[in-house]
Amino acid sequence: MKQKIIYSAIVVLTLGWISCNNSSNDTKPDTGKPANSKTKADDTYQGKKIFDIKTAKVSFNCTGGPETGTETLYIDDYGNTAVLVEDKKTQFGPKRITWIWKDNRLTIVNHETKKVDKSPMRPKATEPPGIADMDDIGKKRIGYEKMADENIAGKNCAVWFNAKYNIKYWLWNKLDLKTANQGVYVKEAISVEEITTIPASVVDVPGDYKK
Repeated sequence: MKQKIIYSAIVVLTLGWISCNNSSNDTKPDTGKPANSKTKADDTYQGKKIFDIKTAKVSFNCTGGPETGTETLYIDDYGNTAVLVEDKKTQFGPKRITWIWKDNRLTIVNHETKKVDKSPMRPKATEPPGIADMDDIGKKRIGYEKMADENIAGKNCAVWFNAKYNIKYWLWNKLDLKTANQGVYVKEAISVEEITTIPASVVDVPGDYKK
């Protein structure tokens, strides 16, 4: 039973189905600005901001759970467009899937089965965790404790820990650059790039895939 609970928590955290401008190679450490700092350009943006950064590429290592391997998350337009590229091993075999969220529609490209599916539901793994949109009082009210800031992949992160559920988030611009869940599963960013646009090759759907 304990393993089932842990597995369910991990799946919701990593792949949940229901709704989770710098140079292209800029990976320099933060300059010390708070994680939620705004720029002048931010103040002129009229759309909804999912994240507090316009465009980025984040590469993750995933260890300790039922699915291990890598994830690469691309976001644009403050997260209104997002692409998640998974390359993992599971108990059922390899998992290579690209999840493309654009224009409020999900395209699922399975590179193992060579099939393409559509969905109106956004994966949780392309969104901020729920606590990212709460103020500090709200986080503490539901059991989170503010820990000392830590550096992940060159970015200064606010760290929040919930002892009851044994889950910890390292947040930067609402991106969870590291998540540790149940003392078992860890997803951690190994690089963060503030890019100018999502590469076209990432959202290309091979013409020979079955739709």
